[in-house]
Amino acid sequence: MVAYKAAQTARFLKSPDAGCDAALLYGPDAGLVADRARTLAALWARAGDPPGEIVRLEDRDLADDPDRLAVETQTIPMFGGRQVVHARAGGRIDAARIEPLLADPLEAYLLVEAGNLRPTAKLRKVFEASQRCAALPCYADPARDLGPLIDEVLAGQGLSIAADVKSYLMARLGADHAASRAEVEKLALYAEGRGGVGIADVDAIVGDAAAVAQDALINATAQGDTGVALSQLDRLLASGTGAQSLLILLARHFERLHRICAEVEGGAALKTALGRMRPPLHFKQRDAFAAQCQRWSERRAAQALDRIQQTVRASRLRPELERQQTERLVLALSRGG
Repeated sequence: MVAYKAAQTARFLKSPDAGCDAALLYGPDAGLVADRARTLAALWARAGDPPGEIVRLEDRDLADDPDRLAVETQTIPMFGGRQVVHARAGGRIDAARIEPLLADPLEAYLLVEAGNLRPTAKLRKVFEASQRCAALPCYADPARDLGPLIDEVLAGQGLSIAADVKSYLMARLGADHAASRAEVEKLALYAEGRGGVGIADVDAIVGDAAAVAQDALINATAQGDTGVALSQLDRLLASGTGAQSLLILLARHFERLHRICAEVEGGAALKTALGRMRPPLHFKQRDAFAAQCQRWSERRAAQALDRIQQTVRASRLRPELERQQTERLVLALSRGG
């Protein structure tokens, strides 16, 4: 049985396990799943000599030829290389059609994209049951996923970015991975020829309403303004921002609060502790964050972090309830934990 943790997916994408010839990538962020699927498809295609061809299949491709998926996964290319069959799960490309294919070794690599699958989902169980398959969860983590994305896009245009500017940019990117890539590419085009990206560039290109709403949610939650916090949460969820992304932003914010509160309670001056933060606080956030540090203690911030992590785990086990669980969390935190 090969069931990977979300944190292991990135490692697999850099170095797929030997003997694995079929993979399922799934998660709530279609853009992130598609981006990672393209990465794996290209890696598998380049593994052969000569490189293999990538064949894309959708549900409509099986409408007139129901056996198309089986034929493609057993096709031996005439000119060498190993073919990669990149399919998107749907009404026809489902567990019932895929399971028989995995009973025997495949001539081609099989890669399947899917949405957010519960542990009991048949498609997920099919891939987890075989030693030759991998079921790879894809969940957005701005610190882990968006950081390398920003580096990749900007380096491709010969642009550098300081750590504090990068942190500022990550906080302003939305929950959708594909949309985030588009925003960073737009930023790179805007800053072309300057050698680097600064705060002013981010404000000019990526300072959108969603980012403002995210800041408002986090600050209102930490400052105890329950009405504003719940209002901003509703606004963000209605606009398509994922609850998991907001939970991650809350966790990052309260981790920083906990660290500064611990330093202050250990004898450091608040101004000194704030000045040592890495990445440093943006000047627009300094006064609000300082006020929050006076409202929270090390113990209460630690309790808040524990509550956030419990909500993350619960919402991943019951994704259909993640909105209600996130609302309860924001309500509790804004009332003091």
